Parts: sequence; C-alpha cells; structure tokens
Amino acid sequence: MNELITIERIKQLKARYLRGLDTNDWTVFASTMTEDCTAQYNGGKLSFSTRDEIVGFMRENLSGDKVLTLHQGHQPEIELIDDVNARGSWYLQDLVIHLEAAVRIYGSAIYEDNYRLEDGEWKIS
Repeated sequence: MNELITIERIKQLKARYLRGLDTNDWTVFASTMTEDCTAQYNGGKLSFSTRDEIVGFMRENLSGDKVLTLHQGHQPEIELIDDVNARGSWYLQDLVIHLEAAVRIYGSAIYEDNYRLEDGEWKIS
C-alpha cells in the first residue's frame, strides 16, 4: 500500500510541475524540483545544471500574456528504486501559442525523470 501512495505522490508532483509551468507560477514550478536538478530538452540541445537555470529559462521564454502553454503528462511509469529515489517516464503532449507571432506549436516527447525524497517531499531531480 505504501508503494501505491508514494507513486500517487509522484504523480501529483508532476501535475504541480506542469500546472506551475502553464500558469506561470514560478514559485510552485520551482518547488517541484531539487536545487541541484538538471534538465535536458530537445534532445539535449537545451541543457541546464540547476533549478534556477531551468526556472529562469522557462520564465524568460514562456511567461506573460504573449505566450500560452498547455502541457499534459500521460501514461506515467513510476519505478521506486529505494526509499528516497525513484524514476519515471511520461508521455508529454504540449501546445504553445505565441499570440504576437500568431503561431501555434504542437509537440510531444517522453519525459524521463528522476525523483528524490527531500524533507518528506518528493522532488524532480
């Protein structure tokens, strides 16, 4: 039963991450990640080595009233490695609308996440 509760907590974590991103709530978005979180997007063309770098990039490129985003995570596969580490994959569908340029971009990808339990909270690492 505890494993199912942990998996559900990780699913809710990913939901907060996506909601924080799409609502431009950078405090919520940042709270979903460890400080030493790393990220690679677009096949590694975009690479970040800290939470602050990730949040800064997203804030700079996806904020404001000129860009609307919708990110959806589907089909989670969560594997608990030990009591404080897990990994997961998610199918991503996203929509980015750049109002000023009148451009609509549809995308998809597979998120490959690592998670770590810090101070009783699961975080993306």
